[in-house]
Amino acid sequence: MRVVLRQSTETRTGISVVKTAGAIDTFNILGSRIHTIESTYCADGILTHRWFGEVFDEEIKEILGVHFVDAFIESKCTKLLADLSQWAASWDGVNDFLRDDVMPRLFAAGLRHLAVFVKRDESTEDHANRFALERFANEIDNVNASFFSEKAAVEWLRARG
Repeated sequence: MRVVLRQSTETRTGISVVKTAGAIDTFNILGSRIHTIESTYCADGILTHRWFGEVFDEEIKEILGVHFVDAFIESKCTKLLADLSQWAASWDGVNDFLRDDVMPRLFAAGLRHLAVFVKRDESTEDHANRFALERFANEIDNVNASFFSEKAAVEWLRARG
């Protein structure tokens, strides 16, 4: 069953949000999927979210600050898996927002651990994003941004009880 949670005309950035069995997908104003929230590992207490392509800072803020937090609360999970392996943007413009707004809300809602995995690539932009992620992980306890595979990140989260 497909349920439209938010239409592009109802959002600040033109994103639309659709819920299907086991996933909540976000599409940009052009109709390209830019984010998904999956319940693949919810049996292990892990909620997964994946980013795709280029996403603007304001879209990131609207996704994370609105329906993502709601989905985390609804899932009753205590761990997050963030997949940035198909991501082509920078976190630089949202790191403070994540640290000061989203993460405190997630921790208050029960988040205990966050694992981030990225593609293994040595381009300048990817290196800069990796540095930003590591800085973000160093500033927030129980965040590990050092994974290059989903399997390794999931194993780390599972080991955290």
